[in-house]
Amino acid sequence: MSYFINPFKLFFHRDDHLFKLHRAERIYNFYNLFFLLLFLTTLTYIATSWIGLGTDPLSANATEYTRIEYELRKVWFLLGRVIYAVLFALFLLLVTPFFFWLFNTVSYKKLIIIQMNVLLVMLVERLTWIPFMVYAGLDWYVSPFSFGVLASYFTELDWVIYFFGACSIFQLWIIWYQVKCVTYLTSTKRGWVIFQVIIWHIILWSGASLLAHYDSFLISIL
Repeated sequence: MSYFINPFKLFFHRDDHLFKLHRAERIYNFYNLFFLLLFLTTLTYIATSWIGLGTDPLSANATEYTRIEYELRKVWFLLGRVIYAVLFALFLLLVTPFFFWLFNTVSYKKLIIIQMNVLLVMLVERLTWIPFMVYAGLDWYVSPFSFGVLASYFTELDWVIYFFGACSIFQLWIIWYQVKCVTYLTSTKRGWVIFQVIIWHIILWSGASLLAHYDSFLISIL
């Protein structure tokens, strides 16, 4: 059976397309979508960087720089975000499926297809950060869709707020979606799949917390 990848149909007609994907021997439109997602991820991060998301440490020291120095730092910040966007997309599309592939009897390529939809959801989440940043001055880790706001009421530790800021309603939906899809494509018991997915997301949220803390420190010393 041949399968033509359509991310939107996989969203809205999930069971039907998971059945076709599970049986597919040939897959079409794979590389087109792969590189399109890399491009969309880069555009998304350029957009969030353009409005100043994540530049608080840089802006706080703006008075210490000349105009030229400040503009150069903004350019370097933007270039860094472009590189980060590409690495972020490659990690989600290649490393996450590899982790699930290690513990389940399922095609690596088919897991990448599932992750394509996950990446789309994460890009939508990042786009929701823009109006909150522009109109309310809220950074990503205190988005109303995340648990960072709740964490900030109980602690002032940045890394804890970043960790819970990385955990959001979007992320909970992704966990459900990955469990649903991986369980369908493999014979692995559902409980073991749930454990894998949750552990992997805890690792990702911890990594996001570390990166956010290091990112702020790095920008502040540039």
